[in-house]
Amino acid sequence: MNAEPRTGDTRTKILEVAETEFALEGYAGAHLQRIAEQVGVQKTALYYYFPSKAALYTDVLGRMLEAFDRAVTDALSRGGSPEERLDRLLGAMNDLLAEHRNYSQILIRVFVDRSQVVDLPRIEGIIRGVVGRVLRFHREGVEAGAFRRMSARHFFQSLLGLTLFHYAGRSFSAAVLGTDIFTGNAVAWRREEVRKIVEHGVLAGPEATPSAGPSGGGGTPEPSA
Repeated sequence: MNAEPRTGDTRTKILEVAETEFALEGYAGAHLQRIAEQVGVQKTALYYYFPSKAALYTDVLGRMLEAFDRAVTDALSRGGSPEERLDRLLGAMNDLLAEHRNYSQILIRVFVDRSQVVDLPRIEGIIRGVVGRVLRFHREGVEAGAFRRMSARHFFQSLLGLTLFHYAGRSFSAAVLGTDIFTGNAVAWRREEVRKIVEHGVLAGPEATPSAGPSGGGGTPEPSA
């Protein structure tokens, strides 16, 4: 769960060092010279693997989002009841952000900064895939009578907020909780507390009935995509 580069080929090492640089400094503040020095190569060598800073950033972001996609897909595709799949999804998101400390900070920066992305269709495609899988899962749970009738989109937003901010705001979270949030016990504690919050708010009571609408929710209809 440390942020230091792992062993591997030069390209992988560049991506790992760049991931930390972009997480700490953002796109505008990141320096290729600093990345090259930490990797142990000349700055010109970076251009052999990545033609520009934007291309390097795009690959860092793509690699991170692909890891999210794999985690979400694995959690939701292994079958089981909606309750079991929800529990796996919460655990997968929490543990991924805890293991890869840079991910939450990069995501926060992506949401609030305008950064350069070379292959925008690739990045947008991964994001749409992740969001779409979670929305479909929630709607299936509502239709099965397992989840409360609510907006699938707000479910996704709430889930992302619960998991992401805790790790992105690590110093604040540590101060509030009085502990290093990246220890094994603290990660397990957070996983359990998020599970309690989400399941108490999402899991349907005995009075619930399957939703007849395509939005998977009651009350205010969801806007069309």
